[in-house]
Amino acid sequence: MNLEHSIEHLYLVFSNVQPPQKILNFECISCMSKEDENYLLKTPLRDLNDHIFGRIFEACNVIEFGNEDYKYYIPRILELTTIENFDFSFSFVEYIYRSFAKFDYLNKFNNKEVKVIDDFFFSFMEREFSKSKNERDESEIFNVAETGFNPSMILTKISKQKEWFETKSQIEHQLTLQKNWAKSEQEFEEWINKGTRNKIIEFLTNEK
Repeated sequence: MNLEHSIEHLYLVFSNVQPPQKILNFECISCMSKEDENYLLKTPLRDLNDHIFGRIFEACNVIEFGNEDYKYYIPRILELTTIENFDFSFSFVEYIYRSFAKFDYLNKFNNKEVKVIDDFFFSFMEREFSKSKNERDESEIFNVAETGFNPSMILTKISKQKEWFETKSQIEHQLTLQKNWAKSEQEFEEWINKGTRNKIIEFLTNEK
């Protein structure tokens, strides 16, 4: 399934999910406003922008992200991750995967919903790794793995490609960079154990 079809399938599978009645828990002059909430509740799903989700990720006065109230927005949130836009909300780009991980979709969603999300991430990663060497971002697989998606699904496929040796080297390079950035061995261990990132190391170690 290509990426466009996987996105449309997300909208189809989640089409029966009802939108929330509210998002705000209390008023805060620095976080989400009533106007923001009205925009989120009244704007057609496919028209919602990344900035509104970025505000949610950082706000102190909203229903905690990952709650069932936000399930309605999943197709749009995931679609937005596929759009390359230099004007994107920094908060959205920075926190999307960490925030999406709060859904714990592998354990809390039904089988059909789990499959359509897995299919989306697989197609998304497939597109990323099909880009030219200068355009692809190998670190993206660590971001996606934070959500709980099993990275070995896509790694198994790309390991059969002729560019695999170079791709593998770049993924390992990203690991080295992350380890060097970490303030301690414990911090790196905490990072690698979030979601299913450790499965990337397992795959690279066991891959022949």
